[in-house]
Amino acid sequence: MRNKARFAAVAVALLIALFLFTTEAFAITLSTDEQYMLMLLNQERKANGLGLLEVDPKLVVMARAYSKEMIDNNFFSHKSPVSGNLLDRVVKAGIPDGWLLAGENLAGAPSVEMAFTGLMNSSSHKENMLDSRYTHVGIGVMDGGPYGKIFVQEFIAYPKNNFYALSAIDDALLIAVNGKPVNSGQSAFIYQGRVFIPAEQLGEILEVNVEIDNDNEKVNMISSSRNIAFTIGDNTATVDGEEAAFDVAPMLENGKVFIPLRFVAESFGAEVKWDSEFRVVDISIGRN
Repeated sequence: MRNKARFAAVAVALLIALFLFTTEAFAITLSTDEQYMLMLLNQERKANGLGLLEVDPKLVVMARAYSKEMIDNNFFSHKSPVSGNLLDRVVKAGIPDGWLLAGENLAGAPSVEMAFTGLMNSSSHKENMLDSRYTHVGIGVMDGGPYGKIFVQEFIAYPKNNFYALSAIDDALLIAVNGKPVNSGQSAFIYQGRVFIPAEQLGEILEVNVEIDNDNEKVNMISSSRNIAFTIGDNTATVDGEEAAFDVAPMLENGKVFIPLRFVAESFGAEVKWDSEFRVVDISIGRN
């Protein structure tokens, strides 16, 4: 049945001699589903007194590729007719020599919540996610297959006393509304300590009208009870005709108008909370 999730897990371990190693660094941007799964995973580890897993971009690429491979070839297993077993995929992914332990979780489900709950309810999957030896993770989520989405978690343990050069993810933010993540289009970002989001996207979240005058670089955001007007590059806005100041001015990036999320959301009566540890912005609306 389509609304049921399917799960499988396996862990492969390899003990090796410890030595100093580095790897070429590069950055990667996680999708909303991938960010959400990472957040749930690390929240669970924290609740169990474990260290948070760092994102390894090579593992993300590996996880995405395997998720797509299973969808394209209509199978669901840790043993692939295309790429072989987990150890084969680790080698092909270019994971640097020196790793101590590798593990993999697979899930098929229509949502992140269902996939994560199913994994946690399976002892073998839970063991992978809460293994204190793992240091890094890569999460890949692809739409498709008989369950709606295929989720792959790739775990790796690097020697903690050795140096490992690795770039982090691209300052990814998870935007949530009343605690539930929404698709941010990977466009929200932090600038000078403020979260910026496209005006049109925030308008959709707050259910207010957004009028953009590109010629004059002016923006109006209008609800039944409030009107906020501002100009791109100007630190001064008007809220119901009264002057107010931005800490950082609205800006134009790649053809989109970006506005400071907290200022605008709170002006429309929403509550904004920032979780710096998990990089989540939660907008609470409609709870008055």
